[in-house]
Amino acid sequence: MENTAYRNAMEVLARRRREAENDAARRREELYRTLPQLLRYDGEAAGLCRQMTAAVLNGEPTEPYQLRLEQVRQDKLRALSAVGVEEQMLQPRYHCALCRDTGFTEGRRCRCLNELLQKEAMAALPAGVFADCRGFEGFDLTYYSDAAEPNGRSPRDTMRNILGRCRRYAAEFSPDAGNLLFMGRTGLGKTYLSACIAAEVAKKGCEVRYYPAQALIDCFERVRFNRENGPDDAAAMREILTCDLLILDDLGAEFATAYSQSVLYQVINDRMTERRPTIISTNLDLTAMTKIYNERILSRLIGSYTMLGFVGRDIRQQKLSRARGEAGV
Repeated sequence: MENTAYRNAMEVLARRRREAENDAARRREELYRTLPQLLRYDGEAAGLCRQMTAAVLNGEPTEPYQLRLEQVRQDKLRALSAVGVEEQMLQPRYHCALCRDTGFTEGRRCRCLNELLQKEAMAALPAGVFADCRGFEGFDLTYYSDAAEPNGRSPRDTMRNILGRCRRYAAEFSPDAGNLLFMGRTGLGKTYLSACIAAEVAKKGCEVRYYPAQALIDCFERVRFNRENGPDDAAAMREILTCDLLILDDLGAEFATAYSQSVLYQVINDRMTERRPTIISTNLDLTAMTKIYNERILSRLIGSYTMLGFVGRDIRQQKLSRARGEAGV
C-alpha cells in the first residue's frame, strides 16, 4: 500500500537522481567545451549504432561496425586520459550505486529505499512519547513483583508473557497481525510497550500513527464541523483510517459524547473491516468500559481485540521512590 512515508521516500530518491544526472550533464558540458573532439567521437558512435541497427534488420553482418565502434571508444578514452579524466567521471554519481537512486534493484526494494522508509516512518512518531523509549530491552521486569498471587502466577510472570507477545507482534507485524487492547491501571507500562511496538513496526517502513483518544476525536471534530481545521487535519484524518498501524492511547480519558462515540466506532470498525491493525490502551477495566461505551463499540473490542491485562504497581511511583532512596531523601 502506498502511504505518505513511501511517497516522501520516492520523492527523495527522485530528487537525488535528478541532482546526480544534472551534475553529470554540467561536467560533460564543461569538458566538451575543453575537448570539442569528444562531440565528434560521440557523433560517430551514434552513427555506427544506427548502422548496426539497420544491419540487424537487413540480416547483414554487424562485426565491421562493432570493431569501428570499439576503436572510436578507445580514441575517446585516450583523449580523456590525456587531460587526466576517466570515463566514469562523466557518468552520474548516484547516491546509491546499486539502484541508481530508483529505489529498486532486480525487482525488489533496494536497501536505500528501505532506509528512507524507516526514517520517514520514525519521523512521523511523536517525539515526546518516544523520548524515553529504549526498546523492548529497556522494559524492566524487576518493577513487577515475583510473588505468586491467588491465581498461581506472579505479576512478573504475567508481564513477562505480555512482553513476549508484544515482541512477537512487532517482529511478525502484517495486515493479519490483529488488534491488541492493553488494559490496566496507570503506570504499568502500557504506553511504553505501545511505543516499542510502534518503533519496531516503523523500522519496517510501515506507516504508524499514534494518537491519544481525545486528540483523535478533536481532529475528526475540526474536519467535520469546519472548526479552524486545515489541510493537516484532513490528512491526519485519512492517515488515522488508512495507516498500517494505529496506536490509540488513553481510551476513556476523552470527553464522552455521542459524537466521540461515533468517531471511535468509525475508526475501530473501519480499520477492522479493512484489516488494518490497531492497538488501544486504556486505564479502564471491562466493567468501567460498559458504563461509558455503547454496545457497538464494546462488541468490536471484545470480539476483535486480544486483551492483555497489565498488572503490578505504578512504575512511575516506584522509580520516584528509588530515586529518593539513592539520593538519601
